[in-house]
Amino acid sequence: MADSKSDSIIDGHFATNPAVIPLESGLAEHLDNALWQYACQVYSQVGVEAALLNLQDEHGVDINVILQALWLAYEGIEWTLACIPDDYDKWVKEQVIPIRTMRRRLKTDWVGLHGEGYEDFRQQVKKLELKAEQYALAMLFVQSEAKTNRFREKDKKGSAFLAEKNLKQLGENMNILPKYFELLIAAL
Repeated sequence: MADSKSDSIIDGHFATNPAVIPLESGLAEHLDNALWQYACQVYSQVGVEAALLNLQDEHGVDINVILQALWLAYEGIEWTLACIPDDYDKWVKEQVIPIRTMRRRLKTDWVGLHGEGYEDFRQQVKKLELKAEQYALAMLFVQSEAKTNRFREKDKKGSAFLAEKNLKQLGENMNILPKYFELLIAAL
């Protein structure tokens, strides 16, 4: 979801106050959902951001899908490929990744080389990236709600086991060895 703690798009008042993000049409009614709230809470835990960014940058893992798998485990639901909507990858490739790339390049190529004069614009791009990520999570939430059993068994021990199982399943689908999820699991 970002590339460093100082550049986190989930930081301070912006991420924890969904009212700051205006709702548009379409998925708007689903933007502030249980998955979004879970993602904001988990992402802000010490060590989680770094572990997730490592998985994203070093192994090409989609952080939002990891957060979805963890949230489903927390809710007592097994993650499967059916939890990802058909148009999700298209959204990420066409919207999220280009905005993320722009934000990162602004930080290194413009703000880093030309001074703080471009920082205000980069902050606006960062907000747009967060919005694109929020839409991605809303897509995952809606699909999860449509494809899973609404029965949820809240059992912390069972949730931890299911989280590992969900991450293993996710890793198998993405050709990522389970050992690469160890830092994330340790941070949780």
